[in-house]
Amino acid sequence: MKLRTQLVQLGIIAVVQVVTLLLLAAWLTGLTIESPGSALLLALVFTLAQVVYWWVFIRFFSWLPVWLYPILTFVLSGALVMVAGNFISGVTIDGIGTGIWITVTLTAVNAVLGGILSLSLDERFDRLVTQQLVKRRGKPIQTDVPGFLYLEIDGLSEALFRRALDEGHMPTLKRWRDQGTHTICGWETDFSAQTGGMQPGILLGNNDEISAYRWWDRQANRIVASSSPRDLLVLEKQLSNGHGLLDNGGASRGNLYSGDASESLFTYSTMLDRARGRGPGFYTYLVSPSVVARLITRYFADVVREWWQAREQKRRKDKYMVSARTPWYAFFRALLGPLLQDLTTYTVISDMLRGVPAVYALYAGYDDLGHFAGMQSPEAFEMLAETDHYFARIEKALAYAPRPYHLIVLSDHGQSEGPTFEQAHGASLETLVKGLVKGEKLFADLDTNEAWDKVNVLLSESINADTRTAKVLQTMLASKTEDGVVAFGPDRSNEQQQQEKAQEAQIIVLASGCTGLIYVSGASQRLSYEDIQARYPDLILGLAMHPGIGWVLVRSRENGDMVLSEKGVRYLDKDEVEGQQDPLAVYGPNAAKHLKRESSFSTCPDLLVNTRYNPETQELCGFENQVSHHGGLGGWQNYPFIFYPITLPAVSQPIVGAPNVYRLLRGWRDTVQGEPAAATPQTAEALPAD
Repeated sequence: MKLRTQLVQLGIIAVVQVVTLLLLAAWLTGLTIESPGSALLLALVFTLAQVVYWWVFIRFFSWLPVWLYPILTFVLSGALVMVAGNFISGVTIDGIGTGIWITVTLTAVNAVLGGILSLSLDERFDRLVTQQLVKRRGKPIQTDVPGFLYLEIDGLSEALFRRALDEGHMPTLKRWRDQGTHTICGWETDFSAQTGGMQPGILLGNNDEISAYRWWDRQANRIVASSSPRDLLVLEKQLSNGHGLLDNGGASRGNLYSGDASESLFTYSTMLDRARGRGPGFYTYLVSPSVVARLITRYFADVVREWWQAREQKRRKDKYMVSARTPWYAFFRALLGPLLQDLTTYTVISDMLRGVPAVYALYAGYDDLGHFAGMQSPEAFEMLAETDHYFARIEKALAYAPRPYHLIVLSDHGQSEGPTFEQAHGASLETLVKGLVKGEKLFADLDTNEAWDKVNVLLSESINADTRTAKVLQTMLASKTEDGVVAFGPDRSNEQQQQEKAQEAQIIVLASGCTGLIYVSGASQRLSYEDIQARYPDLILGLAMHPGIGWVLVRSRENGDMVLSEKGVRYLDKDEVEGQQDPLAVYGPNAAKHLKRESSFSTCPDLLVNTRYNPETQELCGFENQVSHHGGLGGWQNYPFIFYPITLPAVSQPIVGAPNVYRLLRGWRDTVQGEPAAATPQTAEALPAD
């Protein structure tokens, strides 16, 4: 049956390639094909030319300067097709340019067929090209000491991870669980359940002073954001003690923070650090017809798929939808899904085949799509299936690695679902606050636009490489670049103007999922409840009594940290409750501890608010224009997971807070690889059930 299936697939490929070549001949003036038989022979020549090209490239040209790779790969491939094709009776190829067109077109067609027919094109490339190139250029580290691959699925809660396994959306990881090689451990985030707050905790063991996705720096008189490579460069230096999760030869791929990795690629915090390695120069081999054509084909296929699925969402009338899911969003989804995750996977496999001791890679496609389509939508589970496919590729490449590896899959936070605050209550947080401060000049920033962040980090990484191609890109992007950082998108290209508007305002309102941060500008330190009440007598009461606000955190000179709601007050310093109901009763047993720590930060806003959470429906509103969101307290956003091999020491106690995840992961690595042991996770109360 398997042989029959393969023969049918080969037949389909042959027919499609013949038709493609005949159509190409009708369009290209430099290509003549007189018959279907000649087209079939040319398709065979193309296949053989690809094999010959990679054999020649790996053995004779991979030692050349990497800036030659993009030119060499296209020219050499086109030349091979041109020369061999002209030996076929009835075929005329008049130049290398035509040969390149044939190569790129047939590769793109093969990429589409590979997806439809479930062909293992990527796995073959990993084995026949990547492995061979790494052997010659990568200086593999041959050892029996296991390495660690940390694969992060951004934004996936433990509850939905278990559901994805049970329903078969992630067959590779389901097999690991069912065969008993891996087990699931849930953990609880710190207050600010978002990547900018959790990754420094996981990778560096320290996320102090990270109040939210963005916050107001009272001393510097400016907004600090997790989307800014400049800010994260400074923050990592402040947070790191030099013993991050990826020190001593590790690699960071696609993260916000590097974890003290020796090599970083597509990593915000090290993008402007010229001293930090990015990885072997030969990674430029990815700029080849076979890879580029597949990436471009997948990219535009995903654009079309998003347009279709957005239409389907409207047709099935999902409970929650947002205006931000526009036709333009499709181009960002395709970037964060197949394009960036493909590049990450190629790089991770190359790292693994070199024997890098520890690699941490971020897969962000699910999180981004969940914001716009919903964390439980059909397309969100499709994205998890695609992510599982990448992990299957990595698993298969393990057989060729020069050392064994422990594969650990984890998430940094989950997501929670609900309407936008404005949809539910008729006014945004900005409008609500503006009405309570009686005409004060107000600045608000309520959207994160993480998709633009990924675009900019990809472009910034590209122009900062030490290649001639990078210099060309620098010229092309000069008008959008400042100090090595590319800034496209809303509130990106005019960042300085946004900072100036914030500095001129009396009130600054920021959002992070279901969390709102309110600062009174001009104060060098956090204002007290008494000071705010004197200046804006309607503000605190108006927020606390609003039906969409779950609680308000404020610090009193007389009573210390207080959490207020319409039905009660929680005094955090004395751990006492007055009124009809504890404002934090439905937010989990550790909510008060999380807020006490958050309130200790110098970056904590004057007023911190969280939307109202309904534990029966697991829903709460978000201040941003998103279906599913995260960044505060309430629901599945606070309960991510760690999926780890049972051969590692078992997790014997609940894990609360990202720094304790670091202690666990670092402890495993130190135990296996012989580094000084890290501290064990701190004891905490049992986590609430999902």
